[in-house]
Amino acid sequence: MTGPLTSTTDRRRARSTRRARGTRPVRGTGVSALAVAGALLATGAACEGPPPSPHPEVLPQVEAPYERAVRMALDEVPGSRLVSVTLRRVSDPRPVWYTRVAARDGTLHAVRVEAVHGRLLGTAVPDGQSAADKERVATLVASAKVLPEAAVEQVKGPEFGKVSGIRLEWDRRHEAVWRVEVTTVRRDDTQTYLVDAVTKDVLDRRTGSPA
Repeated sequence: MTGPLTSTTDRRRARSTRRARGTRPVRGTGVSALAVAGALLATGAACEGPPPSPHPEVLPQVEAPYERAVRMALDEVPGSRLVSVTLRRVSDPRPVWYTRVAARDGTLHAVRVEAVHGRLLGTAVPDGQSAADKERVATLVASAKVLPEAAVEQVKGPEFGKVSGIRLEWDRRHEAVWRVEVTTVRRDDTQTYLVDAVTKDVLDRRTGSPA
């Protein structure tokens, strides 16, 4: 009788001692410390790094924008005015800005600028420009009171992508207009705007496939 009673008494004393010290026996929780630490590290790693871009970049290979091509073309032909700038070879690794500027007498000069690094590729005067052609070009350029970059500002919106073409032309009223082509974020369409080259009013907007 003495042995079992002594053991029971000892156990009771041990429990009383633990309660007095504020300690309890450790029981299994089912989750290891290593697993918790791993989860914390994974969470921390996920919080680091840049957030994902809300939209894919439009024409990512085009690093030199149209404005740079226009400036270079105007510098190549002092005193000239922009007639058109068009992005060509869009699907190639090195697309090209093909820019046409008019000299004071209406002579057109073609200036090619690489659209990746903005390097000048060459300048030429297209053949076949008659005196009548030059007069028409000079009249058209003189009719435009709005700069091309101002026409672009008129059509910028939430879905704005990258300018892929600008051209000065006559509309059906025989008024000078800027035709502004914008490749949008969707990458599968182009927004084409007609902007009055005198008043800056947006006259028309159309959606179509890229040229």
